Amino acid sequence: MAAMYLRSQGFDEYARARRLGEEESRQDPETEPFRSKYKARELLLQLGEALQGFQQDSQAEENIELKLQLAEVWFHLGVNFSETEEVPTGEQYFSRCAELLQGHKTDQRCVHTCLNCLNQLGILWVSRSEPEKALKILQEAEDIYKVYMHDVGQPPLLLHELLSPEPFGTPKSRQAELEKTHTLTLYYLAQTYPKLGDNEKSASYCHLTLSRQLQSGHFQPVDWATNCATLSQYYVTRDNFTQGRHCLASASCVMSQVPEPLDEAEDGENESARERLERRRADIARCWMKYCLVLLQESRQALMDDIGELDRTKQKDLAEGGAVASSNGSHNDDKQDKPEDPEKSAGADGPCRHHGDEKSLLRFESLELTALEDQVTDRKVTDFDQARTVFLIGQKYVNAAKEFYVLDGHVTDFVEITQDWSQLFRALSFFEADFERRCKMHKRRVDMLQSLLSELNPQHYLLVCRQIMYETAEAFSEMLDLKVAIAEAADERPTVHAVKKINTLAQQSIGHYQMFLDSLRNADKEMPKTFSEDTLRPALVANFCMGRLYSKFLSSDPQLKLQNMSKSLDHYQFVVDYCIAHPDITELVKSELEICTEMSQLLPIQMEKIRLTLS
Repeated sequence: MAAMYLRSQGFDEYARARRLGEEESRQDPETEPFRSKYKARELLLQLGEALQGFQQDSQAEENIELKLQLAEVWFHLGVNFSETEEVPTGEQYFSRCAELLQGHKTDQRCVHTCLNCLNQLGILWVSRSEPEKALKILQEAEDIYKVYMHDVGQPPLLLHELLSPEPFGTPKSRQAELEKTHTLTLYYLAQTYPKLGDNEKSASYCHLTLSRQLQSGHFQPVDWATNCATLSQYYVTRDNFTQGRHCLASASCVMSQVPEPLDEAEDGENESARERLERRRADIARCWMKYCLVLLQESRQALMDDIGELDRTKQKDLAEGGAVASSNGSHNDDKQDKPEDPEKSAGADGPCRHHGDEKSLLRFESLELTALEDQVTDRKVTDFDQARTVFLIGQKYVNAAKEFYVLDGHVTDFVEITQDWSQLFRALSFFEADFERRCKMHKRRVDMLQSLLSELNPQHYLLVCRQIMYETAEAFSEMLDLKVAIAEAADERPTVHAVKKINTLAQQSIGHYQMFLDSLRNADKEMPKTFSEDTLRPALVANFCMGRLYSKFLSSDPQLKLQNMSKSLDHYQFVVDYCIAHPDITELVKSELEICTEMSQLLPIQMEKIRLTLS
């Protein structure tokens, strides 16, 4: 009975529903965007109702076939309701599909439907901010795939084949679709793990997704390259420069194979395609730039002594590949964390969850990356020549990114690129032994930051302007410290020119810190009694730095010394008073508060001594 119904009517109704939902719906007017999908829904509901009626009268084997066919109808109804923004009803049909397939999950006729259904449920629960439910469902899909491949291993029927009069899939097409569906499962798992705080597993699943896409050839090169470059940033932040560089080289390799869009386009689509391609190239360049910046910064951190200068013992140890004690007391032997491969979680006895005890470097073996990887090291640098090589590569990608992200139209991106460029100079300066040359590097920073600040309207870009003011103040302060060190190393009284330079740098640093603090004032030009969470530490540290800077002025005039000491005391005392009024924030500025407290007690005594000499 059921077979007759399907051949005489049911298969045709299903084919009609499919055409409505997949093809004719594209032509629906904006006023009725779901018209065709609603018509498809009616046909699917009729088909489902008919199959339910036949279930009661069918024989055992035919009943299984009917159950699987009905499950597929429920699945397509779930998709239909979800696509028409009726997600709760869609979920009900997905759940009914999954329930019908209990006991048949690895059946060759329906495993594909089962995996697609679980994927839909998984991403649905992710969107509802219930990642625990999503993870359980998606892990089930992952395990079903592994069990099926281990126990059955044959290409399963495609979606729609159970509801078609004749099979239409080939073994190759069936296996390809199964692999695409499993890749989607892995992709959804990669999206789920961060919501559970497991970024390491997310990165591993991202890598596996990209690897499977590359192997299958089913991917958009621009999207693939962008995602791969984005993945590199996770590895870079985990001090895994080998894996980060490999992802970046892979991204650049795939992106280089993307053809240029056509120059002429009647509808303008290729113009937007060109812009999209240029944007993505610039994004990958920014990822390379970040790689170089973080590598220099981590190298500096590994070699820094307690006062921020190069520690020769650490330098020797790192150059020889030994353990280097970091500032937090741990040791870094430059052995980088290696990501786990979640595909290795299935053993001979079936699937299991892999907990990362054994890690291996994940590589895209089909890509030739030697030249791209060899352009920059993946090891921490130990001297200026090595650092300069990394810096120049980073600067090359700064310029590449700025070709697309210009100030006019891309303000925020342009500012971020310029700030990273400034930090590249700062990181490089650490490795420069010559203080004069180091000063010139900070001068480059000041020039680019001040030029940028002059182009921005604080009313529209207040937060960005604050960042630039603060960093410029820091750069002037670093130049000041270098000039003071040069003067002290000279073993003679500083020249008039040197004194003027030191005082000018101190005043310029103070001026930019003051600009930052003034930007925090309210509409009545008053400083807030309580700083917001995001400005609290910067505001207190700015006052601390200004207190220190006023003590750096060189002058033989006692009255001028007293004035500077008084201003220095005011800023130190501000930090102390604020912390007394807000005792819950003292941990945020613990080291600065200790110095401020000491100086607020010491400075009045020193000032009184000077006054006594004047009386």
